[in-house]
Amino acid sequence: MRRQVKQFIGLTAFAGVCLALGMGLSYPWQARALQEKPVTLDGRGSDRMPPIAEVAEKLNPTVVSIRNTTFMKPRRRADMPDDMFHFFFGPQGPQQGPQRRPRGEDDVERMVGGGSGVVISADGEILTNHHVIDAPRESDSTEIQVKTSDGRSFKARVLGKDKELDIALLKIDAAHMPFAAFGDSDAARVGEWVVAIGNPLGLDHTVTAGILSAKGRTIFSGIQSFLQTDAAINLGNSGGPLLNLRGEIIGINTMIRADGQNIGFAVPANKIKRILADLRSGKPVKRGFLGVTPQELDKSFQESLGVKEGVVVGDLTPGQAADKAGVKRLDVITSVDGQKVNAPDELVSVISGRRAGETVKLGLVREGKPREISVPLGDRRELQNGESPGEDGEGRAPKEDGKGGKGETPSVNLEKAYGFRVEALTAAYRQENRIPADRRGVVVTYVSQRSEAAEKGLREGVIIVAVGSKDIENLSEFYAEVKKAGTKPLILLIRDPRGSQQITVAIPHR
Repeated sequence: MRRQVKQFIGLTAFAGVCLALGMGLSYPWQARALQEKPVTLDGRGSDRMPPIAEVAEKLNPTVVSIRNTTFMKPRRRADMPDDMFHFFFGPQGPQQGPQRRPRGEDDVERMVGGGSGVVISADGEILTNHHVIDAPRESDSTEIQVKTSDGRSFKARVLGKDKELDIALLKIDAAHMPFAAFGDSDAARVGEWVVAIGNPLGLDHTVTAGILSAKGRTIFSGIQSFLQTDAAINLGNSGGPLLNLRGEIIGINTMIRADGQNIGFAVPANKIKRILADLRSGKPVKRGFLGVTPQELDKSFQESLGVKEGVVVGDLTPGQAADKAGVKRLDVITSVDGQKVNAPDELVSVISGRRAGETVKLGLVREGKPREISVPLGDRRELQNGESPGEDGEGRAPKEDGKGGKGETPSVNLEKAYGFRVEALTAAYRQENRIPADRRGVVVTYVSQRSEAAEKGLREGVIIVAVGSKDIENLSEFYAEVKKAGTKPLILLIRDPRGSQQITVAIPHR
């Protein structure tokens, strides 16, 4: 019995020594494992170039050259439109433009332009840019010729076009055409290899390669959210495909930065896929419209509204979708049908990707409380038809603050607190500055150039029509709302003194 006890104690001691020794030896390994390490990549396959040659060889037959010939009545060169039709030269390069000839019975001018396109169906559907096939309104007629990689020429007709997305769908009478498939532009990764094929400066079927430089680039205000690439794109590439290494179309090349080097942009494939049915039917693209002015939820808005993520509703278009559904100014839209939105461009992109008439569910925060509102979308074409927000008011006269409009002595030193000064919008000031009688509020008379107010775009002469969510008509109401804000950022709805433009700004306390 004693012998067994001694053996047990000995084995226990031995195990303890081994455990201690093991822990001591493993400590450096554990410490090393806990150290922060730089981001590295497995270099497998880095000795091989991507299969650009295979993409070029197999996809080249799907790319076509497009020649757009427009006939129009003679006019002076100075009268010619300066639009995207002239941005990319076609197969004739710098010779694009009117070709004058002696006057006769057929007294017309010929304008030649064009670019590239890509076949997307075996029966001859071709995608290109709207500006490649567009023509001035004054044109008598337009002829579109398509030349394939094997040298055949076809007369093309336009099935559908979308100027806002700068996309057009053509059709030629052909069968068994080699065609390209669409890829997933949303899944494309910044830094991955891409290939562009087109007809720059009349050099048919030029292949260039590079990387996807960025996604979601907004160049103009509107619905565009471009892919950016450093693959060389030149005049004439317009309408050609931007391909991934699987040979799939992830974009249609549409423009370049002329003042940069290898900075090109393409319309994402996923945006094109959403409107293909409309293009094939020849019907106008019915794109969703919310009717809000989205603004970035910057630090000042976050502090004042108590919301960290989303998009601020800076203003609403009266009578449009959001206004009808009950969305309010200074609501913060956080999601559309459960999809988070954190930037104005994201909101515009998501809404414009839906069809007019669809109902979307907006997640938003109002006065600190989350809620959901269902909104049947309007038609974005109303913007193109020149409709704009209605004028505020119905001709009623604004209230003034007693004699001379100076009002009570302000209890807040506005310049010290926020960096600007205001005065009453008096009848004399209106007459002197030709301000319509329906403008109500207070006028900004001074802005310190060292202040955040100047940084936010506040300037002398604009009219402040609301503080926070409260409309104001005079100095008394203005200073009452300023006093309520305390030391929080001051949220102002400012309006052009004579126009209809207005915007919401949040100015932090100094």
